[in-house]
Amino acid sequence: MIAAPCKSVPQRLFAAVMSDAPSRVTQVASRWAAVPGGLVDGGEIVLLAVKPSLWRPVLDAAAWLVTSTVLAIALLVLGVSIPGLSPSVTAQVVLLVGITRLAIAVLRWVTMWHLLTNRRIIDVHGVRTPVIRGCLLVQVRNTYLRPTPIEGAIGLGSILFVTDEPGELPHVWRSLADPQTVHAKIRRAIESALDQHIV
Repeated sequence: MIAAPCKSVPQRLFAAVMSDAPSRVTQVASRWAAVPGGLVDGGEIVLLAVKPSLWRPVLDAAAWLVTSTVLAIALLVLGVSIPGLSPSVTAQVVLLVGITRLAIAVLRWVTMWHLLTNRRIIDVHGVRTPVIRGCLLVQVRNTYLRPTPIEGAIGLGSILFVTDEPGELPHVWRSLADPQTVHAKIRRAIESALDQHIV
């Protein structure tokens, strides 16, 4: 079961969220309804809560969609079918595979969140049970803004975090809208954490 959503987030958490755009505080607050509660303690302030662009599930399922579409067209043209089905129904079944893969990608996107606090970066994902990974900002050695060619073409970008976590997979925030602004906020938070020696 997914953890119960946070019913009420202290107002001070939102006072720091996107301080350069106070009009968006209400919008960001509404997003918290989809984020599991208990992620931050009393001393943490949420600076940013973002999701990957809706292009992310499309990019994740692109290979399946293209393959199933091409195969479905080929089956129709050649008149090949699964025993007991007509060629058109066979093509629809093959096409359904790609559509199903897209639906799964959308479900994963719905539950995926990236949070930046004054102490940590936090990744949340998982359809049935939330998987939560965090890393202290003082453990982040460097960050890189690395859009893939496709992301760059549609104005998105991915941020890679190089950390001191032994044996851990790297943190990557993929397919973010306005990646330069998000990256700048992350850099400022890391520099502030290092200056204040937050541990």
